[in-house]
Amino acid sequence: TANEPDLAINMYKNAKMYDQMIKLVAKFRKDLLKDTHIHLAQECETDGNLKQAEHHYVEGGHWNGAVDMYTVHEMWDEAIRVAKAHGNQKDIEGIAVKVANNMGQDAGRAFLIKNGLVDAAIEFEANKNNFDEAFKLANLHAMYKLADVHLKFALFLEDEKRYKEAEEEFIKANKPTE
Repeated sequence: TANEPDLAINMYKNAKMYDQMIKLVAKFRKDLLKDTHIHLAQECETDGNLKQAEHHYVEGGHWNGAVDMYTVHEMWDEAIRVAKAHGNQKDIEGIAVKVANNMGQDAGRAFLIKNGLVDAAIEFEANKNNFDEAFKLANLHAMYKLADVHLKFALFLEDEKRYKEAEEEFIKANKPTE
């Protein structure tokens, strides 16, 4: 009523009454709404209120911040849940592989498969030079990925100067010119 929305916003912020604060920011400082959500997300994260932080990250258009927060706290399932809710397939796979790398090889592979990301699991294994497992997964779940695994294996063998074996893998990958 005193035409001082900034004072009211600060009052609610200091009282940690964020819902009322957001309502006023949306009404009187609309241009600052996204930044306010991000700021509140960081504050909530610092206070250990991760669910509330997630809400503000998402509302601020920075759902990746929520994923990063959960990853730092090793809350892998939560990180994937947020990615699945707000990202595209490429985002989800990228985040899942990042999470899997933090978990170690066996746990990471199991995590990817549990979340229905077999393609990402195959890439994960191939990138770790665990080609036996990558071939096994491709044969069981994604035959269309076999050529990719053969190509990665061929490149690995070439780097190892095992040219005859690399040649065979390049041919199996349908890349004879390589």
